[in-house]
Amino acid sequence: MTGSADLGTAPAPERRADVAAPVVGLLTSIGGTLDAFFLEITERWREQGAVVESAAGSLAETFAEATVLPSITRRPSPRNWRARAELREWVRGRGIDVVITNTATASMLVRAAGVGVPVVYFCHGLHWNGDRLADLPFRAIERALVHRTDGIVCINSADQDWFDRHATRIPRLRLLGGVGLDTERFVRRAPMPWREGEEPLRLVWCGEFSERKNPAAAVRLAHVLRDRGVDVVLDMLGEGELFDDPSSRSDVEGLVIRHGVADPVPHFERSHVLVQTSRWEGLPRVGLEAIAIGLPVVGFDVKGVRDLPAVQLAPEDDVEALADRVLGAARGEGPALPEASTLSYVHAADTLLEFARSTISGEYPHGTRYAL
Repeated sequence: MTGSADLGTAPAPERRADVAAPVVGLLTSIGGTLDAFFLEITERWREQGAVVESAAGSLAETFAEATVLPSITRRPSPRNWRARAELREWVRGRGIDVVITNTATASMLVRAAGVGVPVVYFCHGLHWNGDRLADLPFRAIERALVHRTDGIVCINSADQDWFDRHATRIPRLRLLGGVGLDTERFVRRAPMPWREGEEPLRLVWCGEFSERKNPAAAVRLAHVLRDRGVDVVLDMLGEGELFDDPSSRSDVEGLVIRHGVADPVPHFERSHVLVQTSRWEGLPRVGLEAIAIGLPVVGFDVKGVRDLPAVQLAPEDDVEALADRVLGAARGEGPALPEASTLSYVHAADTLLEFARSTISGEYPHGTRYAL
């Protein structure tokens, strides 16, 4: 075990972890993350014999049994001063054998707390992109914390490269399909090529209306295609601080339709291309959902987006090139989409649980650095 259990850890009960049926502590900053990413995964873990104890800084809708830890917050806060005691008590009181932690603040706090059991950092995306000076403090904090981490799971190539440089002695796993998804909900449709000249080109964008998700680029894309003479409609799903910003809307009637938060499946099923305009991502789940249904995905060549299987990429912020990729994808050009089964949460859940068991036992059947 590495530094996550060093430096004055809380005394733990004298018991030996059951590697075959471990008690897994799942920790996120907010309950909404449990709801969004871990419901199917934890159900699968229980089917495989594990006991799951979940916790977050706020209530979760679908995890009624989750412990609310008030000291855990989405962003750093004065409330965090209580985290060390609360996290130690949670681990000790629930008899947890290994903690899997996700989201930045929760992962920082639990690794700093010294909870007395292995801690696996399931990194959905390091919170920087490139080498900007503004990100130096975040990189410095993570470099300090990797030495208090017993296992690292990442989901994109940029983060994998960073951990390969700065966490050389820590066992690492890369999940190529991210957290996976429910392929019974996102069912592969029959091919639906765009009938050019007979119907509008239907695009869909889905995400938070924020600077990082960059909805303005999607609106500009719709205008570029229209200026080229393409009959196009862009459906935008989501909400956020930029929802009512002029850059997120169009004065051309019917060109851009903003739906707010909505079930993406019906929109995916009637669209020709999903557009990703983020400045960076972990591994965009919405892209995986679209691919599972059979919808081609185009996006900027940025962290996380470039790791989507069969994605078609344009240089960052080059909307004209993005328009070219959209038209190619809609016309059936580009790589074949992977089988939907390869994106299932079952694969992610089983691989994560095996990795967690390895951090308890110290035995890694695939080696200490692998990707599945």
